Amino acid sequence: MHIAKIALLLFFSLFIASCASLSKEECLGGDWFNIGYSDGQSGLRISQLSEHREACAEYHVVPDTQAYKQGREEGLLRYCTPENALQEGLSGNPYRGVCSIGVEASFLKQHRIGMAIYDLQQEINQHKSRIATLNYDLDNDKRKAKLGHKKVKAYERELIELRIKVEEKQKRLYYMKGQADVSM
Repeated sequence: MHIAKIALLLFFSLFIASCASLSKEECLGGDWFNIGYSDGQSGLRISQLSEHREACAEYHVVPDTQAYKQGREEGLLRYCTPENALQEGLSGNPYRGVCSIGVEASFLKQHRIGMAIYDLQQEINQHKSRIATLNYDLDNDKRKAKLGHKKVKAYERELIELRIKVEEKQKRLYYMKGQADVSM
């Protein structure tokens, strides 16, 4: 029992350490401009600095706030572009409200387009997954016999409906991707 408790404590210690925003080497290296630049380029909020401060306190390192903020601002210049906004949306990454008012409107427009494409692709993937499951059930004689005639007919109808939905959504996706290229 005592060994189990130690193992559990060790696991949680490693888990908590893996959640730290920076490694020991990053904290001790103290390249706060580049840390800020990387955070800005990733679209992270300024509150990330507090997480870094907390992670580095263990090593008695205090972040250079000024260098971090300067780096973050430069990183945000790369993040807050319409091209990046589209890519962030296409990846399903949320917008965290970090762009300046002057560029935020164009960023949001492209991000919304990217997110709409991402969401549509997710719907298509879910439908395709269900189609694969239905095909598996309908192509396997043993499974088909277990389902019974009514269920088999219901699966066949659902399969037809899903194939139609996927085809329609793929056409819409193609159109949306074309529009995204035009808007860039």
